[in-house]
Amino acid sequence: MKRRNNTIIAAIILIVILIIAKCNCRTQTKIAERFVNPPIPTADIPFTDYSVDAAKGDTIIYPSGSVLLFPKDAFVDKNGKVVKGKVNIKYREFNNPAEQFLSGIPMGYDSAGVHYTFESAGMCDIQAFKDGQPVFVNKKNKPVINIATQNTDPAQNLYYLDTVTKQWVNRGKSEILEVGKKDIANTSTVPEVVNLPKPIKPSLMNNEMPIIKVTIDPESFEELKAYNNLQFQVDKSEKRFNPEASNTVWSDIRLKKGKKNGIYFIKFTGTNIDKNRSVEYKVRPVLSDKDYAKAMVVYNRQISAYEKKIDARLASYKANRETYLKDSIKNSVIDKENEKTAQLNKIIEAKNAEIEAQNIIVDAQYGQISNNNLNRIVRNFQIERLGIWNTDKPFNTPTSSTLQTFYVNTNKDQIQMHSVNLLIKDINCYISERLDKISVPINMNCMIIGASEGRFTYITFDEFKNLNITPATKTQTIPMHVVSQENNNYAFIKSIIK
Repeated sequence: MKRRNNTIIAAIILIVILIIAKCNCRTQTKIAERFVNPPIPTADIPFTDYSVDAAKGDTIIYPSGSVLLFPKDAFVDKNGKVVKGKVNIKYREFNNPAEQFLSGIPMGYDSAGVHYTFESAGMCDIQAFKDGQPVFVNKKNKPVINIATQNTDPAQNLYYLDTVTKQWVNRGKSEILEVGKKDIANTSTVPEVVNLPKPIKPSLMNNEMPIIKVTIDPESFEELKAYNNLQFQVDKSEKRFNPEASNTVWSDIRLKKGKKNGIYFIKFTGTNIDKNRSVEYKVRPVLSDKDYAKAMVVYNRQISAYEKKIDARLASYKANRETYLKDSIKNSVIDKENEKTAQLNKIIEAKNAEIEAQNIIVDAQYGQISNNNLNRIVRNFQIERLGIWNTDKPFNTPTSSTLQTFYVNTNKDQIQMHSVNLLIKDINCYISERLDKISVPINMNCMIIGASEGRFTYITFDEFKNLNITPATKTQTIPMHVVSQENNNYAFIKSIIK
């Protein structure tokens, strides 16, 4: 009987342990799901609310100058049914490293096992709701975002943040449009064939004409770099050759390609004392008997590859030409870009007239919409999903030195940092650092921002510079400003980091 009671007690203990383990598992899962996690909840970047007519389509102009275009029937509900009536749009942008940091959006990107930090040219977060319920993009009528930027780097890609898989997904490229510019010159979309250098067939040296021995950079002439021990023989048509020139001291010798394939010109220029004296001879690249056979093997291989490339170029030319002629939307990609720019210009002109007539003033936190911030560079892209979109590229971290760090407040009391991030002046990104170590780029202007017990902390560019950190520095105590609870908000933090 006693053993049975022990068995019952053991079973009860086991059930309790399982319940506790299950509860802990749920707690851990809930924490793991917080992928976008603002480090300072009271300073998260606020959304701006708009209302659009889903059935008719609508346009939103954000205070930064970004233009959001919603075609009619742009949204569907969770069942795929087209949404009608008013839809609430929540939209915000992250235009500088401080806003990126405060948003809690991870700015890291892994590619081929290497971790990079994003340098952004414009990032936004867009959500949509109907009667308090989330709606989704209608794949047949996708919204278009024209995000304002000053970055025209074509290397920037377009990424969507998948919060389920917890990674950035490459979605190709955005188009760069210069809003306010009326037309862009039309250029052919057909590839050129003439830019492919044709290999030069080796010529065998003969005894009829003089040889000029000159050393050239093998990379200077694409068509010659595969041949070793090249010499240059005066062409039969050259009547100006004077053997006495070989006894003259020259300060400069230059080789240039002639208009005819296989013909070059060598120019000799006098010394500093006699700069005006120069001679130029027409020559051909030639090879001796022992080098000629090897060169012909190389040439045959090169000419075969060249002919294949020409055939591929011609096939591409034909395919592109057919597509070009059949294109129902004007004649080229440039025409499409002009059409988009013209559409944006028309929308902006109408909005400007509306603003002027009604004297619309945006909330003081953002300032007044004006022509100055509407007419600018935008990056144009369609979205197939609502959420966070980013036009950026992986940032190549500069050479840096690593040092151990200790953090104190301005009263020199030790503080516990929960987030440490490095900002590099004029680079639109922040670099997440370890709490006990940072990597300081050499000869670059930096500052540190972070969070300590839910409050924003920082050291300015000038203050960081005055620490006089060098590559030889191994440890460093860093005095951080800890903002008051009253100032622990988005508006105050934004005023600090410009």
